[in-house]
Amino acid sequence: MQPRIAITADAERIGDSAYLRAYERAVEQAGGEPVLLYDVVEPEDVAGALAGFDGLLLPGGADVDPAEYGGRDHPTVSKAPPAYDRLELEAARIALRQDIPTFAICRGVQVMNVALGGTLYVDVPEEYEPRNGLRLQHRQTPPHARHEATHPVDLDDGSLLARVLESRMTPTNSMHHQALRRIAHDLVPTARTRDGIVEAVEARDAHPFYLGVQWHPEEMIDVDGPSRTLFEAFISSAARRAQRKHVRTLDTPTTR
Repeated sequence: MQPRIAITADAERIGDSAYLRAYERAVEQAGGEPVLLYDVVEPEDVAGALAGFDGLLLPGGADVDPAEYGGRDHPTVSKAPPAYDRLELEAARIALRQDIPTFAICRGVQVMNVALGGTLYVDVPEEYEPRNGLRLQHRQTPPHARHEATHPVDLDDGSLLARVLESRMTPTNSMHHQALRRIAHDLVPTARTRDGIVEAVEARDAHPFYLGVQWHPEEMIDVDGPSRTLFEAFISSAARRAQRKHVRTLDTPTTR
């Protein structure tokens, strides 16, 4: 059964045909049906909108407003529209409560953390001091293309991420100037770069699939097996949810 995947989208960018296409393509290749979710204005309507989906993908994009986590404005911050922040923050909370399989990427993992009470480094180059003195470049710069890996990420043993990838390390691309700072209580950090930046989190308590990564696997699916595996695991979890919903529908008695 093909699961329906909600990809949260900025309503102001819907007219751009290339917008979020890489995410749609990655979901399609893994066996899911991607649907852009952008026409939900109020947080109280988000639960109803998500009820028609089997999974949630929180994609990359502009920065979360620092006001959402007690941060400060910075010249490097490019804020997303307030309506988009409200949609995604509420979607991340609902997905955790309702066991909706969720995959969050770049901005998405930052949304996930902020939604649950965590904070961000507003600008990594200015605010983050690595304990080991190692400074990595967290921006994909020429001559590296978006699909190329530029640094390794180390994965925690026993984590969902390590189990899915069957590895303790994966090479990743890197396109962010912000990063997770204080990790929300309901999340566990499960991957880091060699300079100590948290690159992945997952649900602390049992959840079918609640995973966020700081890198961009959707850009690497044509050249990188682990990137494809992440999407396949996400879609498989959503497909199991879709099957359970289908069985419950069949078991529901009809009235005459």
